[in-house]
Amino acid sequence: MNIAAIIVFSVFFTSLVNASYVGEISFDNEELRTHQQMAYRLSKASERCLNSYKNDHEQFYRRNCWRNSRGKKFCLSKYYGDRRYTMRRGSQRSDGKELEFLPDVLRSLGLNPLYAQHMKQISCVGLALNCLEEGFQKTGQNKQWAKIKRFVKANNVSGMALQYALSKIGWRTYYWNPSPYWKIEEFAKRWDHEERNWQSKGYHLYRYNRVINQGRYWFNTVDNSSDLVGFDREQPSILKRFPFWVGTAHTGYHVFPGTQGSVVEAHSTRHITAFDNLEFSPFNPFAPGGGPKWTNTEKYRSGLIVFPPL
Repeated sequence: MNIAAIIVFSVFFTSLVNASYVGEISFDNEELRTHQQMAYRLSKASERCLNSYKNDHEQFYRRNCWRNSRGKKFCLSKYYGDRRYTMRRGSQRSDGKELEFLPDVLRSLGLNPLYAQHMKQISCVGLALNCLEEGFQKTGQNKQWAKIKRFVKANNVSGMALQYALSKIGWRTYYWNPSPYWKIEEFAKRWDHEERNWQSKGYHLYRYNRVINQGRYWFNTVDNSSDLVGFDREQPSILKRFPFWVGTAHTGYHVFPGTQGSVVEAHSTRHITAFDNLEFSPFNPFAPGGGPKWTNTEKYRSGLIVFPPL
């Protein structure tokens, strides 16, 4: 390796080691004590929020169905993904791709564009934030929530930043990976190879080794790297103790709130006629029908879950 290459590598490595979230977040003793006392009530309020999304989604989808010119039935989802649709014509995603103007899409389906007024924008991290906000507000923790929301916004509304902020107010961080212990490294290498050209990458081997050797995943401290590891197709029993929790996969590429043993996923790029814009499934990635759900180029197989201080 020549001197120039050594310098470039050194700068890259130093930047990586010193990298961190934008800003910092902290809570005083009174805020921490209040949160501890209200954690169960907050969790139940957030759980009710998730169930409300489920009920609204299913009822709206059942009640708003038509047949197209070929006689094929289609139904409309109440929730539309914020990385595909917009109510502001000409809006773009962060990657520069233009978003579809929702009233125009409805018109192309033969529907009144005013239906857009009854629909709501959604994303995976947005769903988690909305239900957390409801929990914090219903338990009188507006000041704490304002700090969390400000920190997450400063870090590009990242699911990892959300989990970090929650850990600062007392939530515990667990690493999850369903691989049997004796095959974790073998599976991680295989997954990393499979995902090498995908947009969503887990970097499973690197993340696993860093969790085990340094107790860190990205910039987050991991409190437990055993209880949600190696469960294969048997759902971890610890989940059922918590009315509400927040999971991430692939370094926050996907965020999924959960309630007890169930995963609730909001998708930001699916068509407005897709029933699975919102999905509800058992947390069990390896099992048939389990979640977080997989697609041909998104297979969520490791990450973090944070649990409230119950």
